[in-house]
Amino acid sequence: MSHAGRRTVHAVAWNYASFALSKGVVLITMAILTRLLPPETFGIVSLATVVISYFSLLQDLGLGSALIQQRSEVQEAANTVYAANLLIGIFFFAVTFAAAPAIAAFFHEPAVTFMLRILALTFVIDPFGSVHIALLQRDLAFRKKLIPDIGRLLVKAAVTIVLAVKGYGAWSLIIGQLSSSVAGVVLARVALRWKLKIRIDKVQLNRLLKFSIPFMGFNLINALVSNIEFVVIGRTLGDAALGIYSITYRIVDMLVMNVWVVLAGAMFPALATIQHQPHLLRRAFLSVTQYVQVFIVPISLGLIITAEPIVKVLLGSQWLDAIPVLRLLPVAFLIFSIGTTAGDVYKAIGRPALLLKMGIVHIAILVPLLLYGVRYHLIGVALSLIATSVLIKTVHLVVVVRVIGVKVSELMRALRPAFVGGTALTVVTTPLIYGIRDEPPAIQLLVAGVTGAATYFGALWLLEKEVVIKGANTILDAVRR
Repeated sequence: MSHAGRRTVHAVAWNYASFALSKGVVLITMAILTRLLPPETFGIVSLATVVISYFSLLQDLGLGSALIQQRSEVQEAANTVYAANLLIGIFFFAVTFAAAPAIAAFFHEPAVTFMLRILALTFVIDPFGSVHIALLQRDLAFRKKLIPDIGRLLVKAAVTIVLAVKGYGAWSLIIGQLSSSVAGVVLARVALRWKLKIRIDKVQLNRLLKFSIPFMGFNLINALVSNIEFVVIGRTLGDAALGIYSITYRIVDMLVMNVWVVLAGAMFPALATIQHQPHLLRRAFLSVTQYVQVFIVPISLGLIITAEPIVKVLLGSQWLDAIPVLRLLPVAFLIFSIGTTAGDVYKAIGRPALLLKMGIVHIAILVPLLLYGVRYHLIGVALSLIATSVLIKTVHLVVVVRVIGVKVSELMRALRPAFVGGTALTVVTTPLIYGIRDEPPAIQLLVAGVTGAATYFGALWLLEKEVVIKGANTILDAVRR
């Protein structure tokens, strides 16, 4: 394996270590909070956080990604991004503070005004550590990045749970988020002691903006795509429905989407180092696609098949309305995940405008389907996301074939192991879960989980042994280092 390959494997391994630990913390925290707070509370807070999340994706104008992609004059570029992020953060704080009453009126929820104004403080706090995080990613220093990633979640969990127990309700979630931002900044600076100055270099800014402006446009579209169903649900179906959807979405997001999002966090800076070697980029894309699907397929199918015991064990009896949603959302995420890491190749080769164009197509498909689907409550919303995923993924794969030069037959070969294992898992586990439906939910989950995992990886070992051996060797190589 080449030096670049070893660095990439090492980075991916540490990024997934951070992912596993952080999501473990989040799941435990969620299991506690859903027993302390009703769905309506999560719904009200989601109305505020959806606005903050939207602006947060726009906050650095894509300059952080431009800094990761840049290969020279890093100190000057880092200073410029740092200064720009601070100015932009102040701007978004002011905009959110002023717009809060109008946003609250739109959702028919007066309490959102003060919540938004408090949460907007994160726009001023986060820039003090965001460049440090980008620099850690740029240098593939994911072992150091583990410190702020896990630390901020532990602080957030502790603060939120203590306040929820003391009866602070929705404000326990708000204050917990603020504490997370403060902890993240402090720990990012501990992890990377890089001296930054508030100084904008016009030459550097122009160079960074050439990359970041199309990427910012994509972030704008992506933010809308990622949050629009929360806005539609909050506006039309109310706080309780939004609370149920937001928690269900968070479970699927953590266990399915984050598999490729976390990988992308390591892949983009790694691919940027081989941006002028198309054959290596193509090989990397196919390899990443294969292993992403090997992990995503069993998780997605597991969520679909065991949705009922998962909700009962993880969330509790007041969340039973989440079961049908949890059976549908993983389908949309699974379809959309196929070949999604192609976006990191586009960024690495300096063509983020492709992401913007595909984002525009995505939102053009999603909006009308979502507005129609919401008429049928949360199930209709989930079905609209599935239909959108099918249509947009068809477009994505056509672009992948043309831009990266991947053949359809190569892509099918990369997807074959996950398809083989997934078929075996479904055939064995589906009748099993119905056969033990009278057992306690925890027992159902344990039996189905162990049987499903054994069946999936057993099928891979019998029919796709080379993939398993190669993956195991890759992991062992990362661990040894």
